Amino acid sequence: MSDRVTILDDDHPSLHERLVEAEERAKSLEVKLRRTNSELAKRKLRGAEIGKRIELLETELSLYREIGNISSGNVHLDLLLEHLMNIVLKALETTDGRIYLVNEDGSTLTPRVVKGPVPTAFEGMTVSMNEGVVGWVARTGKSYVAGDPDGHEKWGKDYKLLSSRRFTNIVAVPIKSHRKVAGVIEVIHTRRGGAPFSKRDVDVLSSLANHISIILDKGRMILELDNRLRQFSILYEVGSLLVSSLDQKAIRKMTMETMTRLMNAEAGSLLLLDETSGELYFEVALGEKGAKVREVRLKRGEGIAGWVAEHGKPLIIHDVNNDPRFLRRVDKRTDFNTKNMACVPIKIKDKVVGVLQAINRLDGRFTEEEMDLFQLFSNEVAIALDNARLYEELRETFFTTAGALAEAIEKRDPYTGGHTKRVLKYSTAIAEQLNLQPREMETLKLSAVLHDIGKIGIEDKILKKTDKLNEDEMEVMNRHPKLGAEIVDHIKQLKDVIPAMLYHHEKVDGTGYPDGLKEDSIPLTARIIAVADTYDAMTTTRPYRKGLKPEVALDELKKEVGRQFDGEVVAAFVSAFENGCIRVRR
Repeated sequence: MSDRVTILDDDHPSLHERLVEAEERAKSLEVKLRRTNSELAKRKLRGAEIGKRIELLETELSLYREIGNISSGNVHLDLLLEHLMNIVLKALETTDGRIYLVNEDGSTLTPRVVKGPVPTAFEGMTVSMNEGVVGWVARTGKSYVAGDPDGHEKWGKDYKLLSSRRFTNIVAVPIKSHRKVAGVIEVIHTRRGGAPFSKRDVDVLSSLANHISIILDKGRMILELDNRLRQFSILYEVGSLLVSSLDQKAIRKMTMETMTRLMNAEAGSLLLLDETSGELYFEVALGEKGAKVREVRLKRGEGIAGWVAEHGKPLIIHDVNNDPRFLRRVDKRTDFNTKNMACVPIKIKDKVVGVLQAINRLDGRFTEEEMDLFQLFSNEVAIALDNARLYEELRETFFTTAGALAEAIEKRDPYTGGHTKRVLKYSTAIAEQLNLQPREMETLKLSAVLHDIGKIGIEDKILKKTDKLNEDEMEVMNRHPKLGAEIVDHIKQLKDVIPAMLYHHEKVDGTGYPDGLKEDSIPLTARIIAVADTYDAMTTTRPYRKGLKPEVALDELKKEVGRQFDGEVVAAFVSAFENGCIRVRR
């Protein structure tokens, strides 16, 4: 037995040696395990880093998609900014941040998107370029990161709004457009024990800010193009309307309504220059207090409008209360609060005839680019007003000439003096009761003035006869409507008055002259003049009969409804008579 043991001892390593070998093997495996764990940790870290990079790439890709998706129909700046803010917060794994945009004054910023527990605290707030982290970033164009923000010198009033909250750090980067700072993105870490923002976070946020800048530029460009297109569409639309109208009152009203749309303003005024006194007066002022405003008159050079009239130059005032030219008495009179204003002169042949005012821009500020459009609009208004003025003068001249011609004819018959003026007055009263359109009213008035012009072709022995006309003489007298139409037919501009002149002796039952027309085939203007003409004839005294009393003449008109006269026209005449619109001749 002992020999066998001895043999084993001789052929195999001792127990001690085997234990040492096992220990060394264990150490080797432990080293390998540590290496494996280390490698796994590194791979996991690299995997996390790769995951982060993938998330960042996906974020950037989503921003590129935003850039591609921006079009004329879907640009709503605040909604777009809010969506972009959500992308940024997701990329930096927090929920608290803001996007500020630089205001048009270039010295302040306004928070356009606020994410976090206290968004309402930032409403209406502006941040100065000389204040806080946001102001510093906007002023210097540099990024900023702070691991311990409490009491930091760059903190401003916006952070006082967050003083009741605990957060660990902040990062803010500029949004640059065309090498100028257009805004600031600010993100705050609100998680307790959260890791501070690092240089990598700054780089990530800066990269996102570059993409956001592109999106903002494209969005603003499309908004600007849309705005320009809207403005030019308004100009084209109104330009056509202004050119097509010769009614000064309509042109002025149209001017005001269009101006507030074109300049996106709360209110507006049209002031015209009184050539006699040299003062400006409010011809049109929109709003409830318009009547009070129209009582105000400005001397040339007085107020902002007076300055524009005196110098003939456009003017933008962003804060009227800081401008010494601003007249507060107009606001006091109307209880209106004027904040800002754009003014342009109205010129006709280089002569200032008035001023247009756009008051209180509804969004943003009036710009120099808009003033070019405003002046272009003013030029169109000037042309329309001048055309309307020339037309009015021509119209007055024509009416005066036509009236003089009618009076000259009446002088041949001393018993019909004033007949034309009375027929015009009665016809106008009837037309007002019937609510005739302005163009129809104009035609009616001219027709009433010229309705008997054909009598110029009737011999004096018939026209001036003191006795009742015989049958042959009556036949000659009845030619005067056709004679009048033939005279006027040579004047192209008077073609619309011919029907009333030609048919004012027609009867609704078809027994009238010259063509025996019936009912609605007789033009309305002719039916109106028929009633007015007959009433005046019945109430006028002739050598061979005394004129009827007005009440008796009215009864005669009513009796002839359906035979000689149109019932609606007679009813309108009676209504005008009873309402005092027709003065009774006694």
